[in-house]
Amino acid sequence: MRELAVLLAKDWRVAHNLRRLWAGQSRFKMAFIAVFAVGLLAGLWVLFLHGFRFLESLGGLGLMMVYRLFYLFFFGLGVMLMLSSVVTTYTTFFCSDETGFLLLKPVKIGTLTLYKTLQSAFYTSWAFFFMIVPFIGAFAMHEKLPLHFLVWLLFFSIPFVLLYSALGTLACLVALPVLLRSRVARWGLTAGVLLAVGAWILKTLPPPGQDDTFLVLNRLVPAIQWASHPLWPSWWMAEGIMALVRGQWGRGALLWGVLVSHVLLVGLLVETAGRGFLMVNWQGVQYASSPSRRRGVLLPSLDRLLGFLPRDIRALMVKDVRTFLRDPAQWSQALLFFGLLALYFLNLRTLRYHVLPPVWRNLIAFLNIFSVCSIMASLGSRFIYPQLSLEGHSFWILGLAPTSMARVLAAKFLSSVFSLGIVSLVLMTLSTHMLAVPGPIHVAAFLAALAMTMVVSGLSTGLGAAFMDLKQRNPAAIVSGFGGTLNLVLNLAFILVVIVPIGLVFHLHVRSGGVGYPPVFLLAVLWLILAAAGLTAGALFAGWNSLRRREFA
Repeated sequence: MRELAVLLAKDWRVAHNLRRLWAGQSRFKMAFIAVFAVGLLAGLWVLFLHGFRFLESLGGLGLMMVYRLFYLFFFGLGVMLMLSSVVTTYTTFFCSDETGFLLLKPVKIGTLTLYKTLQSAFYTSWAFFFMIVPFIGAFAMHEKLPLHFLVWLLFFSIPFVLLYSALGTLACLVALPVLLRSRVARWGLTAGVLLAVGAWILKTLPPPGQDDTFLVLNRLVPAIQWASHPLWPSWWMAEGIMALVRGQWGRGALLWGVLVSHVLLVGLLVETAGRGFLMVNWQGVQYASSPSRRRGVLLPSLDRLLGFLPRDIRALMVKDVRTFLRDPAQWSQALLFFGLLALYFLNLRTLRYHVLPPVWRNLIAFLNIFSVCSIMASLGSRFIYPQLSLEGHSFWILGLAPTSMARVLAAKFLSSVFSLGIVSLVLMTLSTHMLAVPGPIHVAAFLAALAMTMVVSGLSTGLGAAFMDLKQRNPAAIVSGFGGTLNLVLNLAFILVVIVPIGLVFHLHVRSGGVGYPPVFLLAVLWLILAAAGLTAGALFAGWNSLRRREFA
């Protein structure tokens, strides 16, 4: 334990020294982060508070649903915590130079595993607290609970976060040796079949003590059956908080003790798994990423598919695509976000949204457009903006290559347009088709996806060239600068100023029951096209002008 205390003291000192870095950050960036953080918390708080008031207006059924939804809320948070912990465990354990450094020091493998698990839990927990603080705050205000209720919530939240984070770490440590072997497909198929069978068994077995009230609620919110099983840690937390609300202090303390005891148990399992798998996994990951291993040509037909482009632009685009796909830490994030959206869109008819009144279908369609555009803006700032800066000290090679800086910029822009355009258009088409909306909304969604693709690609590429930093190798540091913050702000501003008004015009038209589409829709579409073209062209011109003035031009 002394070794663990020393490592945690080191992290505390590092966090203390971060104040110097914060002092040197752009005030614009810090103000932007603060405004959005406060706005996010306030928006979620208002949303949850109105939700509780709406359920209260339903009478007895609503009051029963409030407490049952607690189980579903914490169940969803627990699943997201565990999935996020798997990703952060991989990066914290095996993609950090600190791990290799500490393996050479007199630190026990089990202690190192626990230390990295706590690090992973810290990185994972911030999103959890951003969700739980407004939710519980709104509930406490709605129920007129005392302030010390939030203190009890903190006592429950800490073991809850540690438990699910440790479960994700344990799953990563145990599964990674299998994934590093050559028979990945067979093992993956076996695990998938076992999980499917287990899920089917859990779904067919109703929770014990299920009554008529529960059956009614299960018809309204089917996932409550999963979330209300008393063996889930999320049930212990939700039930413990509800016990404290009802004044059952003994029951609340008992459930808190159950959470803490399971945290200690899973901690022992993680420490044991670390002693058995950490070194093997670390060596396997280092060997898999070793440049000495000969790799096959990725996407050999891509060059032929882009044969209609000039050779220099085609070569740069193929290089960028292959570099992106060879880094799982990058494409896995995009796959996760867009994959979740695709899964949601595919289940729109399962949720029977396509039989809702036209007003609601139109509203859901434009909310889906907004969600796709927001994710595109975020991923564009994260992946497209730092492309030129990540060329680093080898950028002089592009300066001496038989091409111009304008064509280099064009290659970056076109590769971004093709990649984002294909994904966004497929998602928009899927959403509008599953909702069975009228043809004009199909066209509006298609144009919005196309315009957002052009704007995100143009702004991220152009501003990435204008604020290029060849000395920085960390993508997160590149994005967190003034240029990266400005890029994200302009992308979000385009969504609010251009995309949202178009959705509002359609919504007001459908809500009024109007027939046909007046000329205002043509003006809205014209505004969309002109704004997208102007912003894209302006950003690309600024980037080209910056590259032209550099020494290698």
